[in-house]
Amino acid sequence: MDHKKVMMTLMASMLLISSSGGIAAAANTSTSSNKTSKNSETNNTTKKEQTTTVTKVVHTLANVPAVKVTARSTVKLTDVNILSQDDGNTVTYTLTYKNNDSTPMMMLDYWSKVKTRGGTTFSPKLIAKDQEKKTVSPGSTVDLTYVMKVGREVKLSDLNFLIVKWDFSKPNYESTLGKFNVPASYSITTPVGKTKTVRLSDSAVKVKVSGIKVYPGEDKKQYVKVGVNLNNISYKLLDNPNIKWILRTPNGTNYPLTPDKDSTGISIQAQANKTLSLMASLPTALKLEKSELLLVEEQGEEKTALPVAALQLPEASQSNVDTAANQPNIISIDGQPVSTLLESARVRTEDEEYDLTMQMVIKNQGKKEVKVPKYALEIRTADGTAYPIETKALDDLKLKPGATKTIKLITTIQGDGDTSKIKLYVITPTTKDESKESETGAGASTNGFQFSYPVGIYAIPESVTSGDGLTTETVIKNSKGTFGVSVGSLQRLPWTDSDIIAAKVTIRNASTKTVQLPELEAMFTIDSAKIDGDTKLIRAQGGKLLGPGMTTEAYLLTKIPSELNMSRLEVTLLEKVGEEETNDWITLSTSGIIQPLSYVGAGKTFTQGTSEKETELGVRRTYVYPGSSSDIVYTEFEMTNKSLRQNGLGKLVGYYKTADGQYYKATAKQADRVPGPGQKSVVTFWAKVPKSVTSTSDMRLIVGEGVADNKFVSGEGEATAYVNAMSFEVQPKSLPVLSSLNDIDLYPFKFSGSNIRAYLTGGTAVQIEMIYSLTQEEAVDSGEYGHKLILSLTDGSGKVFDKELTPGTDLKTGINQTLNWSIDDTVFDKIRGGSYRVALYDVFEGQRIRLAEQGYSYDVSKLPKEEPEFPEFPEEGSGNNNNTK
Repeated sequence: MDHKKVMMTLMASMLLISSSGGIAAAANTSTSSNKTSKNSETNNTTKKEQTTTVTKVVHTLANVPAVKVTARSTVKLTDVNILSQDDGNTVTYTLTYKNNDSTPMMMLDYWSKVKTRGGTTFSPKLIAKDQEKKTVSPGSTVDLTYVMKVGREVKLSDLNFLIVKWDFSKPNYESTLGKFNVPASYSITTPVGKTKTVRLSDSAVKVKVSGIKVYPGEDKKQYVKVGVNLNNISYKLLDNPNIKWILRTPNGTNYPLTPDKDSTGISIQAQANKTLSLMASLPTALKLEKSELLLVEEQGEEKTALPVAALQLPEASQSNVDTAANQPNIISIDGQPVSTLLESARVRTEDEEYDLTMQMVIKNQGKKEVKVPKYALEIRTADGTAYPIETKALDDLKLKPGATKTIKLITTIQGDGDTSKIKLYVITPTTKDESKESETGAGASTNGFQFSYPVGIYAIPESVTSGDGLTTETVIKNSKGTFGVSVGSLQRLPWTDSDIIAAKVTIRNASTKTVQLPELEAMFTIDSAKIDGDTKLIRAQGGKLLGPGMTTEAYLLTKIPSELNMSRLEVTLLEKVGEEETNDWITLSTSGIIQPLSYVGAGKTFTQGTSEKETELGVRRTYVYPGSSSDIVYTEFEMTNKSLRQNGLGKLVGYYKTADGQYYKATAKQADRVPGPGQKSVVTFWAKVPKSVTSTSDMRLIVGEGVADNKFVSGEGEATAYVNAMSFEVQPKSLPVLSSLNDIDLYPFKFSGSNIRAYLTGGTAVQIEMIYSLTQEEAVDSGEYGHKLILSLTDGSGKVFDKELTPGTDLKTGINQTLNWSIDDTVFDKIRGGSYRVALYDVFEGQRIRLAEQGYSYDVSKLPKEEPEFPEFPEEGSGNNNNTK
């Protein structure tokens, strides 16, 4: 059979088949017509059911059949996206070629066209980065992405994506191998919580929305923050892809999103991930339900925006930036939870403005170190007036996991000091990208500037002050625990040419567990002036641990001019948080009225301390050493240890105060050794008082505990101030002169020495012998005695002879001791008897008082016996011899 017969046979067969098909079709039409009336009701019911059926949305193209390009190799439509713009829609679609042959597949042989169902043809272009892909190696795949512009009304389901191959046997030299149709039920939007795999800079990246948060703004705006996680699943670095992010609302409006300062640069190692924070400022009236996040990539010099992915945004959470007083606000920094708490506030009102001092505690509750942004801080009033707060505490602040930082915030505000009318705003930093400043278009609006938004709005806690009264306890709560703090006493004490302000502060552990006190410092504010100079804090107890209910005391002191008057005084405890950094711990406010010192009358004592460390204090006696131009006021002061262990006060400081308000600093002498149980320690105070002070009968001795270098002074230390002072009545008196040298009070010594003999020798010398007793109270410790005794012998002629003696050296302690000395003077020559007087003087600092005086007769028992005097006669013969001459 030749080719012609074969062709004729084939044509006849085709006509027969065509004819049969027409008959069958006609028969089918007739049958259908006959059944129309019977099935009309059924058809109507079916249509209704079809109308009410909900079409299931499809989010994958996996079920779209592949097109064969050879007997074994295929191409699939793997991705398609559409981006609505003012001048139309931009469509991108990705074709994945799979070479199952044994030879390379030449990409120049294949290309793609797009036609609408209405017949309109589009000629898409390969994106720039895919234009260099020429072949597909055997066993491998290649992704090619095309882009084209279509009308605003065109939908993806309207388009047929054609696969075309060169075929020179065709009139137009091309052959259509197949086509892809996007199902009408297909949605390019990735559902909430799902991941979308995209290609960025030819790297495979999984994109997922981690959340969306709304922050309140101003001027009818809201700030939207979208979190996006990028997971680089490829095997190479993803380095700064040229991508943009857009928030698209359900009505199709696009809002560009700005990466925050930590998200502007994207550099993700292979198999690593990074979370981005994207921000937008939107109208408050805009509803975000069913909004989408669009990822677009710019290509070429024209920066053509290519849609890469669309992801459904979850329901937006309203950020809890409005924070009640004393409540923490959790913010996210680098994906780590960080707790912020406005811990305390203090107000100082002055005229029509007030100073506000606050403390904020920042704690990293995450598992990684964070660098805290340099937030902008400001106080806003109800009418929107903003007062910025300057601080360097956030400069380069890094917090390790679990670390805490307390920062001090200070500002001055116009108003009456009512903190319920103001709030603290913590706002993300505002930065400027200079490299983008000159750009225009979408790129400039996205990267040109970083706007800011509040991450926390804090109600101001009640100002922690103690009011105008003393001893009222103020309870504070902070990261260290719960404490009750009160000012137990406030004293103004004389100190040379200035005054000391000394506040005794009691701190109580008000919690149910043991706490540790922080390192504290002190600050005073007088009226509105802060005293930052010579201010000290002295702790009464050494340890910092406080059990439940336990208390400790601290003394806060500073020096001020003696003529300064105060109308208000504030005492602030500062927590030391660095070498030169402190935070306010609590401020206790008083009216500045100083309490009078506790007074102890003459002959009375005062017991100080607790039952375990009691010390009884009292004045033993005060007397005066008269002088030519000034007198010495001298006081013996006793401290008795009433406890069961060695205990006593440190070095004491004293001042004499006259009735007319004059102060004289007293010199103190006391023992270095701490007295044992039941023992006494004697401290002697003395001061020179001018003769012009006519009366010392109403004099007080102010006694306090000496301090220096933030601790109590003991031993040889020199006090630079004193605290815990009391006023003792002293009543200086002149001591009566005793008529006997027995039982003389030389406290802590007792002296008896009336057994005195003065032996005449018949010449110019007199030998004196004194039998005496000198005893010392064993239960009394005293400092250097500092006194001298003078035994003064006055002859009957009125001539005086002194003998200086030092108790303990010249005068030995003991019973029936003997003291011998001699006097040599011509006044005693040839005296054979008579009387004399002996006086005992107490000499202190060159001034003396007479203690006793007693008369005696000279002892003549040691005088030599006198021989009778006879006249001298000449020897016999002497005259004859003369005559012989």
